[in-house]
This record gives sequence, C-alpha cells and structure tokens, in this order.
Amino acid sequence: MKKFLPLLGKLFVLFICLMACWLLYNKVKSYSLEEIIGSIQQISSMQLLYAVLLVILNYVILIGYDWLAIRAIHRRLPLSRVSLVSFTGCAVSYNLGALLGGTTVRYRLYSAWGFHAIDIVRLVLMLAVTFWIGALGLAGGVLCFADVAVPPELGIEPSHIRPVGAALLVLCVLYLLLCWWAKGRAVRLWKKEFSLPTLPLALAQTFVACADLIVAAYCLYVLLPPDSDIGFASFLPNYLLAQVAVVLTHVPGGVGVLEVILMHIIHGVEPALLFGAILVFRVLYYLVPLGISAVMLFFYEFRLRARTPEQIKAEAEATILPGKTMLF
Repeated sequence: MKKFLPLLGKLFVLFICLMACWLLYNKVKSYSLEEIIGSIQQISSMQLLYAVLLVILNYVILIGYDWLAIRAIHRRLPLSRVSLVSFTGCAVSYNLGALLGGTTVRYRLYSAWGFHAIDIVRLVLMLAVTFWIGALGLAGGVLCFADVAVPPELGIEPSHIRPVGAALLVLCVLYLLLCWWAKGRAVRLWKKEFSLPTLPLALAQTFVACADLIVAAYCLYVLLPPDSDIGFASFLPNYLLAQVAVVLTHVPGGVGVLEVILMHIIHGVEPALLFGAILVFRVLYYLVPLGISAVMLFFYEFRLRARTPEQIKAEAEATILPGKTMLF
C-alpha cells in the first residue's frame, strides 16, 4: 500500500486543482473576455510600478528564509549563492509547488555546494517552520489588534475573531518560548528529536515571514481599483487564508485555489476587477520570476559542470561553520 501513497498524493493534488478550476470557471463564466481584458486595462501604470517594486522587495525579503535556515543548521554560504538559491527556489516553488519543483531546485544547488542530504532536509524543514510561524503570528496579531471584517462565508462570529487571533498568536509565542528554553539544543517531542534555533534566530524567522506575507499581500492590494471598499487590514487576513490553502493543497502555483478563495470571500470589489488584478499579480509575482530563474539556472548549470574535484571539495569544506558558532 505504501508504494501507492505518492501516486495517490499526486492524484489528490490533481483533483483539488481541477475542482478549484471548475469552481473558478463557474465564478467567472458570467463575464466576457472583453470585460476581463477591460478590468486589466483599468489598472494604471502607477499601480503596475508600485506592484513591480513590491515584487522586487518581496523577493529580497525571501532571501532571509534560506539565510536563516542555513545559519540554523550551522552552515554558511556567500550571500550571492544564498540569493541565487532563494530566488530560483522560491520562483519555481511558487509556480510548480514546493514538492514538485522548489525542493528539487534547492537540493540540486545545495548538494552541489557540499551540503549533505540530511542538512538539506533540515534546511527545507526550517523554511517551512519559518513560514508557518510567521503566518500564525501575523494572522493572530491582525485578528487580535486590527479592526477586521471577516467574510460571513467563513462562519466565524464577530465575537470569536479576537479569541481565534489570540489562539494563533499563542502558538507563535509557544514556539518562541520553546526556542528560548532550548537555547539552541535539540529537544525530544513525541519520541523524536528536533533541532531548534536560538531565540534571536527564531525572532528573526518570525520577522522575515511576517514581512514577506505583508509585502506580498500589498503587492496584490495595490492592483485593486483605488475606489475599492476594502481596507488593507481586512484584505490581509483573506490573503493569508488563501495562501495557507495554497500551501496545504500543494497545487502547483495555487492555480484556481488562490483565485476562487479570494473571489469568494473578498467583498467590496467587483469580481471581474478582482479577477483581473489577480491575473496581473500572477504574471508579476509568479511567471516573470519563473522565467528569470529558468535563465539563471540554465547558465549556472554550465558553471557547476565546469568545476574540478578540488574546487568541489574546497567549496564543501567552506560551508561548514567551525564548531557550532551561530550568527546570534
């Protein structure tokens, strides 16, 4: 039975993707192609400029994920290489999914630079932890302290918003407290051993992930019509929910999933205009970086193949930090 699990997992992802696309089709079929094109044309050049700048800023912030994960496993790399693996790994992951593309790219580059398989597994796990801690902390903080209008489709009573936010925030704080208590040591939970970062590193994880999610959300938000009846504080939780759904379903690029969730729960924006904004967001945030990363990987592959055995050995030794010295 176990040998069929990977196939069943892929079939389930395909099913989710097809279902999301079908729901999206039913959502937008009442709009003509001319209406959708018109909604895209209504996005001003200034909005596009802001969105492009925010995409660039966001991919710079994303470097922090890999940089912190490398420090957490007691390795080191030049910033140029961290930037390369972060940009290409994130671009491929966002379009093809973490399991199908992003992890493969990271394994190819990190293994070529002398990282062992177990190091790469720990690093990828740390990337996931960083995202979830940031998502929990940000969602909890927004629900607790911001005036958020939660869509009725979610079935959350207004009186339950702050308790839900508090629960999410507590999970984030518990992780930070656990890191403070462990002081960089491995801890044993559920009969398994987990390596935890130091508290300063965990705080940096939380900050980077929160900054990533806020900037990415604002990148889409600036593409909405200026007269939209929704503030960023209310838009942000909806965007977080959609991104969490994309991560959980493992649908490549969140195709259909991102659109159908946002179009279902966001009010105050004409659906056709919202769909047009999401399409432009996909091009700027997903497709353009994917094309750039493909070119970068193509040329860097030739450079990797040109190395001598001596260079490979020297590079592998250079990635190991002496002892267990941490940056913080």
